[in-house]
Amino acid sequence: MIRISPLVQRLATIAALVGTLSAFSQTGGIGGTGAPQGGIGGTGVTAIGVVQRFGSIYVNGREYLLSAQTHYWVDGRPAHMEALHRGQDVFVDAWTQGANHTARSVRVQHALIGVVQKAWADGRQLRILGQDVTLSTQASARLQQLEQGGLRPGMELAISAGSPAPGTWVATRARVVHQQPGHKAPFLIRGVLHRIARHAIALDNRLFVWTGAAAPASLVGHYVVARGYYRSGHPVATSLRAAAGLQDAKRRILMAGYLRATARGWRFEGEPLTRGGERLAISTRRPVFLAIRREAPDRFVIVSETPHVRMMTYGLHSDRDTHRERPSRPVVDRPALAHHAVAHPRIARPDVARPQTALLRALSLPPLMR
Repeated sequence: MIRISPLVQRLATIAALVGTLSAFSQTGGIGGTGAPQGGIGGTGVTAIGVVQRFGSIYVNGREYLLSAQTHYWVDGRPAHMEALHRGQDVFVDAWTQGANHTARSVRVQHALIGVVQKAWADGRQLRILGQDVTLSTQASARLQQLEQGGLRPGMELAISAGSPAPGTWVATRARVVHQQPGHKAPFLIRGVLHRIARHAIALDNRLFVWTGAAAPASLVGHYVVARGYYRSGHPVATSLRAAAGLQDAKRRILMAGYLRATARGWRFEGEPLTRGGERLAISTRRPVFLAIRREAPDRFVIVSETPHVRMMTYGLHSDRDTHRERPSRPVVDRPALAHHAVAHPRIARPDVARPQTALLRALSLPPLMR
């Protein structure tokens, strides 16, 4: 009979477990939350809004699970989960199975990155790249907590915000990029591209010097992201790309943001919206939550709307955990262990009758002395 050593048995067990886990990951994902590699089950949904809180990630009051297969992007560049923060504008591509919504990708899109040109004394008003920005109360308080001097010209900030009108932004988050930007400090701005010329581009209400390659005319009228750098204090745009928006969305869209009224109807980030002939009773000065159905590549139909929402709290059942900046590990409720009292019997000393001392002495004497 051949005897197998314990070490060989352990190695064989480990190999079997590894094979089982490998087969599981190829068919069902990790922990039931990963997207199957052979195709996405359930239905697709797109969420556009701000990060409200973590656990995994909440956008527009709905939780989207972050799995090992979730991809992250910041301003079009690959990133990690650690790059996510409360108040950021995000574009979430997710799929739904039952009551669970799992994010395939999370794209963070800043509205502005640039040098503060002017800062008002109230600590909430500033100007970047010719754009007037109003910080929310939470964004202003957090920025002043991190920067003792508060807002001041010359600071370089990354702004997450929505735009109720051209040249106007309402920020849900502001982060310091550089304290003293150098001569080639970078900038970024997001907006509707109105015109492309040989040496200039028109983005919302602002003209920028353009030194990049010939930009495709198909970008005109759509939301884009322009990047560049400061040259002698003036922004020079060097690249253009389409921003993630409704054109990249699934058939079902849940979004929160600002709409703009035009002669041809309502638009969100340059894309036209249809209401089915009914009048849309909302304000352009306040964010709105919309459920949208994409019926064709360029046809987005509003199914329902909720006017005057608060971006950071809409849809949340409570405000607990909204202070957390990072995703935290799940808290496991452990049952309290009952300590049963154990009765220890008290053992009494036996009552032993001791002989008299005189008798002991008499017994210890030799026989002749008695």
